[in-house]
Amino acid sequence: MSEHKQMVPPDYHRCLETVFSSPAACRELLERLAKTTDVEIQSQWSPWRGQQPPPYGPDVKKQVPAEVQLLMLESTYAGYLASQQRLWRELYDVMGIRPMQESTVELIWSVRMTIDRLKNRIEKLERAEAAPDHDNSGT
Repeated sequence: MSEHKQMVPPDYHRCLETVFSSPAACRELLERLAKTTDVEIQSQWSPWRGQQPPPYGPDVKKQVPAEVQLLMLESTYAGYLASQQRLWRELYDVMGIRPMQESTVELIWSVRMTIDRLKNRIEKLERAEAAPDHDNSGT
């Protein structure tokens, strides 16, 4: 029988290059590694012989190249921008205005005016309800 040979571990650099090619995956990996503690490494890491654990801990981001960090920030910014644009589109829908028919400033002014009209209408209705009805007293 042939002697058992241990499998060769994957080359971390190749793995990390793959992860770094996706800013979202890179951000996710770095957040997970930054939260990893020594206890977790000791209890959950089962390396091949001679293999060191991956970089981990709060300082792990310092080991990431600046270009990759920039891509991660751009990815985060793009996510925030997409979210903000979606919210603005929803506001345009709520107000019944076609997007880009009015500027953002005009949309905000329109929302403010609508809220003011509704507040005034509510105040009138509350005053009418609170005032005694003299016409129907019948005396």
